[in-house]
Amino acid sequence: MNDNRQAVLMLLAAAILWSTSGVLIKLVALHPMAIAGWRSLIAGGVIMLLCRKEVKISWGIKPLIAAACMGLFCICFVVATKLSTAANAIVLQYSASAYVAILAPRMLGEPTRRQDWYFLSLVVAGVCLFFMDDLSTDGRLGILVGVAGSIFWAGAMIFLRKSRHRSTAWPIALGNFMAAGVCLPFMFRQAPTSVEWLGLAGLGVLSLGAGYAVFAYAVKRVRALEAVLIPAIEPLINPVWVFLATGEAPGMWAFIGGIVVLTAVTVRGITTACAGRIGVPPVKPPPIHCAAE
Repeated sequence: MNDNRQAVLMLLAAAILWSTSGVLIKLVALHPMAIAGWRSLIAGGVIMLLCRKEVKISWGIKPLIAAACMGLFCICFVVATKLSTAANAIVLQYSASAYVAILAPRMLGEPTRRQDWYFLSLVVAGVCLFFMDDLSTDGRLGILVGVAGSIFWAGAMIFLRKSRHRSTAWPIALGNFMAAGVCLPFMFRQAPTSVEWLGLAGLGVLSLGAGYAVFAYAVKRVRALEAVLIPAIEPLINPVWVFLATGEAPGMWAFIGGIVVLTAVTVRGITTACAGRIGVPPVKPPPIHCAAE
């Protein structure tokens, strides 16, 4: 399997791992900043362990900006999920596609082609439909935090691509450690129970640690826009875990939105495979040695 197709599979795997975050965050009864801190601290260590051969420590401006954006996004996602609904947080996260589509041509020289705009429109429309039943005016602060998080997520994608010839695992791990540092004052206010430790371990090891480890492999081999769009299956999988844990079932609009997103992702994947490329830059990045492979 060539690097391009393997990168797509890695992005899909990352989406599946990330999709467990919503349920686990809801099940852990701690302050959202405490949850964000513990899960990022654990995740940072897991990423450094799984990708230890690929991690190349760099203090350049681009990796640092990527790390800062990643850390702020990790905090915003947890806070938005707690204050609002998990559905709201995910919808707002994937609005980052629009920011990347606008910024990538100027900042990365990666053109946003006409078919990308069609694909982007379908994904955004489908995700919005998928959670239309759950969106409300409640939790306005959570929604505002979610909007901020989507901007940080877009910034992380842009600057991870700009620093791709060094190490992508390093700024992702560093960003999680930064998030833990910001949340440190909240992490020791309340001692987690044994059940909460299990939830935090799941968030840190599986949702973030393993998820970002495989994402670090893939993001070097795809364009920034694709790094945001391909994992858009996450909003389809997340409600499955919610249903299994709480019995909550999606409504009619969620069903229609799911079909739209799944169709868009499938069509885009088929056309990409037929073209024999995923829009990677002409210069092939050096191989990565990551245990997550």
